[in-house]
Amino acid sequence: MLLAGLTGPALANGVGDLYVASPNGVLEVRVATATVVSTIKVLPAPQSLAFTPDGKTLYVGSGGAHLTPIDIETLAVGDAISTPGPVSALAFPAGQILVGTMPLRRTLVFVTVHANLVVESAELPGSGNLLAGDRRDARVAVAEAGKSWLDVVDPATATVKKATVEGEIRALAIDRQSGGVLVATHNPDALVRVDLTTLLATWTVKLPGTPNAVAALSTAAIVAGDADLWQVSATQAVTWAKPRGAVVAMSASDEGSFLHVAESGAVEVFDASGNLQRTLELGADRDPVALAAVPAGSSLYLGDAGQHSPAAAAATPNLGTPGALVTQKPPPTGTFVDTANDVIGYPPIQGAAAVAVAILLCYWFAVRWYDRQVRRSH
Repeated sequence: MLLAGLTGPALANGVGDLYVASPNGVLEVRVATATVVSTIKVLPAPQSLAFTPDGKTLYVGSGGAHLTPIDIETLAVGDAISTPGPVSALAFPAGQILVGTMPLRRTLVFVTVHANLVVESAELPGSGNLLAGDRRDARVAVAEAGKSWLDVVDPATATVKKATVEGEIRALAIDRQSGGVLVATHNPDALVRVDLTTLLATWTVKLPGTPNAVAALSTAAIVAGDADLWQVSATQAVTWAKPRGAVVAMSASDEGSFLHVAESGAVEVFDASGNLQRTLELGADRDPVALAAVPAGSSLYLGDAGQHSPAAAAATPNLGTPGALVTQKPPPTGTFVDTANDVIGYPPIQGAAAVAVAILLCYWFAVRWYDRQVRRSH
């Protein structure tokens, strides 16, 4: 099921484009209408979320020694996957391996999802509880809150690169545009961009206050402080927006045009200029704990293009207002090989290929016949 104008997976089951971990379960949210369209019960209560790069499965951590998959097309909850220890944070980089932190064991867990293979990493320098990954890069970054060590891990090869930064690490995010990790620190209050390959700090910017969270839009990094959101570039940090309360978590939409900000009892959605676009009121019994945006464009970007089935129409009757915002085209979620296979499998391409083969065969027979005639004449 594909959406008009979008290469990649559908917006979940045609309805949701943001998923929220709450004490009441996993909430499926339609951002365009600021509505919770489904609640997926997961026990114990979910604490961390991560999507597969194709957007078809959402993995949920509940703080125990297991992970729970949710099929996004049907919202069916799958069988739990056992892990060596309790998992706190989740990330799913490019590839087939889900990564989770196990602070009590001071290790990571690698889950190869297509084979249900669970492997534990070598020991980390400390109780890693901060984790960042992005579907555009095969590596993840892991750190420990309040410490200065930073590890960059390639789950496919289990290779680890180690670094340290100045200060106490408070939050991590992958810089989706340029192969770096954004590291927010306290003492000093700063945002450091560390190259994922060389592990060198390419820039450091002083922040106006203590950071609590960081996220990467397509145009800039956004850092949450106690009362403000700051936009941070390689040279400066400026006030970008004011959330209405203390920030619990942040997640950028997949195309990088919108920022979801989780606060007590609500999720606020800002555009790339820091303008408030939507407020999703949740209430105290559904306080957001973690956020996961579907690997496809935000419904604010897609507008009515996301609604193309009777079920979706019934679930989101007010989708037509307000209208879509104009942003850049979301990145594809498929690979080059996927695209090539799609092109080769297209019927007109197959027909053209058959004609080309026939012409080449006729040419080959003609050349052979001509060569025989020339040899006979001599």
